[in-house]
Amino acid sequence: MELQQLRCFVAVADHGSFTRAAQALVLSQPTLSQSVGKLEAEFGTELFQRTSRGAALTSAGEILLEPARKVLESVGHTQAAVDAIHGLTTGSVTVVTFKAFTTQAAAAMSVFANKFPTVTLRVLAPQNDDGVFDAVSSGKADIGFARDIELLGAGLKIHRITIEESAALVPKDSVLGASTEPITVTELTRLPMIVGPPGSLVRTAVEKLFADNGSRFEVAAECDHHETSIQLVRGGVGAYLSTRGGLPPHIDEMVTVRRLEPHREWPMGIVHRIEHVTPAAVAFTSVALEHFSKAVR
Repeated sequence: MELQQLRCFVAVADHGSFTRAAQALVLSQPTLSQSVGKLEAEFGTELFQRTSRGAALTSAGEILLEPARKVLESVGHTQAAVDAIHGLTTGSVTVVTFKAFTTQAAAAMSVFANKFPTVTLRVLAPQNDDGVFDAVSSGKADIGFARDIELLGAGLKIHRITIEESAALVPKDSVLGASTEPITVTELTRLPMIVGPPGSLVRTAVEKLFADNGSRFEVAAECDHHETSIQLVRGGVGAYLSTRGGLPPHIDEMVTVRRLEPHREWPMGIVHRIEHVTPAAVAFTSVALEHFSKAVR
């Protein structure tokens, strides 16, 4: 089945005549008739009752008409989005990132900004996963980077872009800071933890991690800011769970980074609304997906 066959079919249905449909599509009547004939052959039934006065839909044609319109409409929207990306010269896109994914997200933003220098790029303060989802859902942000977990609410779509590996950050001069070997959850109980506020997705994830291991942790500090949490580790306050990709390029010498054992991975994704997506947001999503697909090769 070809799109041109559907276009010819819908045109004949709308105009009630092969002649008028051919004129509307700027096609010769034999060409249009051939396209409709091929479509009928594929379905194994006639779609029109041909008479001297024109063409009327058969029962099979009536069943096909609405789905055919939806296919053509969807193709039209897709083409408009592609055209918007290639010809994008104005507009803006607002991005919010998960607090431990700012470095990777910034790399994708840089690619977009260089490709579309006339589009305004706005970056909101980093959030927890739930904050990212809320910002995108409410329209405060067009695009979000968050962990690929169950979405908090309808109307959002997430595209997986990469996998992040969990890591434990411990003070260098602590009982766990001398080694860089993988560390278990049981070993982590020897230090108090720097965690997010109660009820946050990050805090809940840490609580579940320890509970699944049959362990409990002592809270050293509740902090909702990634960079500050790392500084608290540097100051000897406690241990902090993050992802390797979310760490600064050059970690402080007073902080030891140890891989969590058993191995723990977090799928990361780019989030946008399903409806009311601007051309700039479509372009950003396309650029980001391409960027991360190259990064993981």
